[in-house]
Amino acid sequence: MNRILSTILISLLCLCGAMAQPAAVKNVAKSVFALKAYDAEGKQIATSNGVFLSADGIAACPWSAVREASRVEVVDFNGKTYPVTHILGANELYDVCRVRVDMPKTVAATIATAAAAKDSKLWLVETADRRTQTTQYEVDKAETFMEKYAYYVFGYNNHKPTQGAAFVNEKGQVVGLMQQSERSLYSNAVDVRFISTLAASHLDINNSLYAKTSLRLTLPADKQNALLMVMLAAECQDTAKYAGYLSDYIRQFPKEVDGYATSALQKSTYGDWQGADADMQTALKLAADKAEAHSEYARVMYQKLIYSADTTFTAWTFERALAEAEKAYSLNPQPQYLHRMAQIKFSMGDYGDACEKFLSLAKKDMPTSEVYFEAAQCKTQLGAPKAEVLELLDSCVAVAPRPLTNLSAPYVLARGQLYEQMEEYRKAIVDYNTYDTLVYGRANAAFYYARHKCEVAVHQYKQALDDLAHAAYIGGADAPLYIAELASLQLRVNMNEEAVKTSDLCLQLTPDNTDAYIIKGLALVQLKRKNEAMECFNKAKELGDDRAEGYIKKYK
Repeated sequence: MNRILSTILISLLCLCGAMAQPAAVKNVAKSVFALKAYDAEGKQIATSNGVFLSADGIAACPWSAVREASRVEVVDFNGKTYPVTHILGANELYDVCRVRVDMPKTVAATIATAAAAKDSKLWLVETADRRTQTTQYEVDKAETFMEKYAYYVFGYNNHKPTQGAAFVNEKGQVVGLMQQSERSLYSNAVDVRFISTLAASHLDINNSLYAKTSLRLTLPADKQNALLMVMLAAECQDTAKYAGYLSDYIRQFPKEVDGYATSALQKSTYGDWQGADADMQTALKLAADKAEAHSEYARVMYQKLIYSADTTFTAWTFERALAEAEKAYSLNPQPQYLHRMAQIKFSMGDYGDACEKFLSLAKKDMPTSEVYFEAAQCKTQLGAPKAEVLELLDSCVAVAPRPLTNLSAPYVLARGQLYEQMEEYRKAIVDYNTYDTLVYGRANAAFYYARHKCEVAVHQYKQALDDLAHAAYIGGADAPLYIAELASLQLRVNMNEEAVKTSDLCLQLTPDNTDAYIIKGLALVQLKRKNEAMECFNKAKELGDDRAEGYIKKYK
């Protein structure tokens, strides 16, 4: 009987507490919502409450509920469901975040301007299944953090609260967001004033805090910062998220060409030429800078025509790309538009016209390494004297920023290769050495083989041997060829023992390599090991090498 009376008494007290709540508290029910989070397979992984901070859908909710979600939605007071699209800011320590809900309009809660005092009464407003529940709590203590915000601790209450529910004062002002401690029976709340200040910067896109969730950060209002944020998003290896950022940028800056061009290039990466074309057609219609839109359209086409082997999409041609570039130049005669025209002309095989355009740019508006290099390529295709090509490559290297970096490495390499063709071997070696430094000693095997030939020409045999050895080390499938060349050079400089060992290594990799047998045989002759040498010559003869018979007769 005593237990029954106690239960009735507790129920009456709770009912009285609920009935005793101020009228202003009830109104907060229109501003709270239920939140549901799902993983990539559509499985529900979290539920919580939250509260709208502004009428345009900015809201506060627990960070733990959304941080690993692929999809998040909220159910408002009227039972309507809306998606959560963006994160404005988050704090992992206090497990709170500020998000954007895609909805036309909502009823925003009023935020308390001051912290609630110790022993004051607050009401926890929770919602679930379109029903709202209000429970009275008493502030046990309010701990201050960051000098002005409160972290509330409440006395024991046998009610099981919902994470993210709103604590409201008697004026109907939201004071904080509910946090149930995992280590105790006590409930806590984080000052909603603190949550309302959470704001991620455009550089936070690389912050690991936001990496797991599929929700995107909100782009900044500044166009340059927004564009930088999109560029950083491309490095995050999440293609869906990156596509979302591009869409956000285009929606936020519909008159800027760069958003459409970036989206078109991204779609081109995956072979979506129709989608890329649609992006650039939209740019032509909406962009404020029509000349830039035509030029970027030409660039997108040009990239596809140069780098893609796809032949099924025939709408883009070099002729169309050139027409777009010419249209851009006619609207606004900028050097970069003329440069685009010259590049397309080169790809079309019109080297004479392309060369004229590159040279005119180099002399006046764009005296850059790239333009001089492109002019040199035109001269080469036109069969111009090597001295003319060299003059352009000299200018190409001369105008490169100092100190030289790996960005200038291709130009130095090209000049070194031309010096080699002109048999200016010492000058070629200087450029090759510079190139090797600029690429941090990570050139390919063909480069080291080329440098070795120049070194041999000027009798720098030690350097040549080292380069051949390195080429063999990194040569992959071509390693036996470089090893055979190394053995041949060792033989030439009278390193006969080494030549025998290197030939054996070559034969381990390619047992039918007649070059290796011939070289080994000649080295053995020099070492006075004629019988072994004859075995090598005979083996080469068996394998069909016509040189072997001559060596057999000579050294018999």
